[in-house]
Amino acid sequence: MTPVPPLERAVAAAGYLPLIPAAVILFLPTYRRHLFVRFHAWQSIFLWIVFLSLTVVAMLLSNLAASSLMAFLLLGILASLGMLFLWFVLSLKAWQGERFALPFFGVLAARMR
Repeated sequence: MTPVPPLERAVAAAGYLPLIPAAVILFLPTYRRHLFVRFHAWQSIFLWIVFLSLTVVAMLLSNLAASSLMAFLLLGILASLGMLFLWFVLSLKAWQGERFALPFFGVLAARMR
């Protein structure tokens, strides 16, 4: 396995910022052929899409079921803390030059070439 250059590692780590930077990275001509950067950008996009979709669904459900508002609030806090931890780990792994694949998202990201 060849070491990943520092600039590619930094760009891959920046791709884990919320949705827009990863999409921009995919369209930059400089990084179109860099599989490491593309993998992390796609994994980030898939992860953020699922997280934001679940957030919207939870917000809609909390408006419908006002009696269980506290349960949705607690689940939302736990999900946000989990996403923060996952974001930190994935950014750190990309910064270290590792191709850390999540079970479902990593498989999808590897297919996107």
